[in-house]
Amino acid sequence: MNVRAFCKINLFLEITGKRPDGYHTLETIFQTVSLGDELSFRLAPELTMTCSDSTLPTDERNLVMRAALRLREALKEPQGARIHLKKIVPMGAGLGGGSSDAAAVLLALPKLWKRRVSPDVLFEIARTLGADVPFFLKGGTAVGRGIGDQLTSLPKLRKTWLLLVYPNFGVATKEAYARVQLPLADPQSVERIIPDLKSADPEVWAPNLFNRFESLVFPGYPLLNVLKVQLKDMGAVAALMSGSGSTVFGVVDSETKGRQLLNKIRKTYRQSWLVHT
Repeated sequence: MNVRAFCKINLFLEITGKRPDGYHTLETIFQTVSLGDELSFRLAPELTMTCSDSTLPTDERNLVMRAALRLREALKEPQGARIHLKKIVPMGAGLGGGSSDAAAVLLALPKLWKRRVSPDVLFEIARTLGADVPFFLKGGTAVGRGIGDQLTSLPKLRKTWLLLVYPNFGVATKEAYARVQLPLADPQSVERIIPDLKSADPEVWAPNLFNRFESLVFPGYPLLNVLKVQLKDMGAVAALMSGSGSTVFGVVDSETKGRQLLNKIRKTYRQSWLVHT
């Protein structure tokens, strides 16, 4: 069995508070896009994992293996699987690649094992793996609240072309959250963009893109702001950093325009992709 684990961007991201356990709460809009890692699954007596990226661990330190082990334990499943991960989405990119891989495991293994699992069970396992993992069980367009696990699906966003640019370095999520100082002086509400997302024209909703982490991360990584300005100067309708960084994406009004920008930007940033929602 072969599956794609599509990554995400955030069209909106605001920090709303901090829980007693140290986790920050937020309001965000998740959107899956057509770039993703590739996973293959084969029946085997034990659970094992290999990866195309030799720098990544293939034991319980990897979210893929943690997802597989927790699912097998929850189901009391005697069978195992050989899992191979072809890594395409960069680490520390703000695209949720690892979380999407974990969700793909939770969805694929029951089919491989010919087991029926309720969505509620998968959701509870997903929550134990990471804040973004529950979203990837469904994907699409959704508002995330709480730590990102309180999800409200939105109508599917009309097909929109985007240029993803990874600047050759990652930003650690923990580092980004350490810069948050509450209360915020100018809190933004996710409600300001939701009505506009119904439009087929990105020029209607793109001006309302927002990410609180830009003001927190850009001072330490000024290249990211340079990249954002560059994308807009090249003709993107709007540009924004995704998640806590480091990928910056540009919204373009057509596939043709996107390919033109991709050819230019790849001269500097090889890990760039033209994708769609």
